[in-house]
Amino acid sequence: MENIDHEHIYSISELNREVFNMLSSAFGVIWIEGEISNFVKSAAGHAYFSLKDESSQIRCAMFRHRNQLVDFEIENGKQILAKAKVGLYEARGDYQLIIEYLEEAGEGLLRQRFELLKNKLEKEGLFDRANKLSLPRFPQKLGIISSSSGAAIQDIFNIIRRRFPSVDIFVYPTQVQGTQATKQICQAIETANDRNECELLILARGGGSLEDLWCFNEEDVARAIFQSKIPIISGIGHETDLTIADMVADHRAPTPSGAAEIALPDSEEIQRQLAGIEKQLYSNMKLLLNEIKQQWLSFDLKLQQQHPVSIMEQYNQRFDLVLQRIKPIPKEYISRISNTINVLNTRLFRSTPLPLSQEMKAETGNLRSRLMASIQETYKNIEQLLFVSMAKLDGVSPLNTLGRGYAYVIDPKTKKHIRSIEQIKTGSDTKTRLKDGTFDAKISRVEPLKPMDEK
Repeated sequence: MENIDHEHIYSISELNREVFNMLSSAFGVIWIEGEISNFVKSAAGHAYFSLKDESSQIRCAMFRHRNQLVDFEIENGKQILAKAKVGLYEARGDYQLIIEYLEEAGEGLLRQRFELLKNKLEKEGLFDRANKLSLPRFPQKLGIISSSSGAAIQDIFNIIRRRFPSVDIFVYPTQVQGTQATKQICQAIETANDRNECELLILARGGGSLEDLWCFNEEDVARAIFQSKIPIISGIGHETDLTIADMVADHRAPTPSGAAEIALPDSEEIQRQLAGIEKQLYSNMKLLLNEIKQQWLSFDLKLQQQHPVSIMEQYNQRFDLVLQRIKPIPKEYISRISNTINVLNTRLFRSTPLPLSQEMKAETGNLRSRLMASIQETYKNIEQLLFVSMAKLDGVSPLNTLGRGYAYVIDPKTKKHIRSIEQIKTGSDTKTRLKDGTFDAKISRVEPLKPMDEK
């Protein structure tokens, strides 16, 4: 009989516990991809299945509080990406995975790539606010990078026509989905910067899945946005869609329409602001003129008080008062006093305050000149502000737009603006408004634009 080391003899439970602890500490939480098979859901809501690849499989358990968070149907044959802990079912000694999170494999891999690139670019500082460019407040030239036939660009055009129709628009058409989209988006950004023909860029696309929007999560696109000298507003997908391009862009909008609203001011709001400024200027001017008037009255009062005639009148009043007081005094004494007063009076007139009067006159003239200069400068500033305000109003005026060669067409019967060829037919009458008048025309042919014409 063999010698047995009785130092330690494992029980089955002890061994399984030791193996469980070893597996847990060795692997921790892992990500694993595979195909679901042998799927079973218990009455308590727990899910049990196997994950397999071409040559192997492993048992898995996902408890109810975890599988309730899965937003797709768990079924046999589905390829999934799982976050799991490596463990052991001690009662049977079965090696297994405890699933904590599941997602469909295709999108899951994309999310992994997304997180890896996000962390990389964040460490390099591409998302830092200090590196983002300021947006112009009143851009006169706007560039749009998007599909020329997509709904996103049409939404942007609608917002532009409503908010700020006088802006010049430059379209850089590109694919926004597919294998060529990444390269074309980068080229469009570089082209816009090389031409330097616009002050602001909008990078836009409508909503879609993570896979549909993936070109906006490519590193090349992110670096092209970061290197752009022209500020870029991203308007990609819906508000819940967040891409790498959104994080690198100088400003992120929730939708393409939102990007247009951020890029351009509201002309009606500008007019309201200008009206408020004009009202405030008028009020300030009234206050300033009242203040100047009060200062003038104060200066005039001081001048009157220091005028030589006023001073002489005060001396005469004092002299009369002295005469009244000395009436009881003897005539001889009065005569001496009178002679003395005459002498003093003569000296007084000889030392007339003419120099003082001339000095006061000069000071009064100086004050009057300064006052008139202040009034003229105030009027000049007010006139300049009003001129700037009128220039801004003229910039957003529809008549100004017509003056640049644009026109609008009206149906003479309905009096409505014609915005699409769907509103007219061959042989129908139209009225066209130009800058300096109108003319009537009959439609001889209607031809829709081809995709290449839109570019």
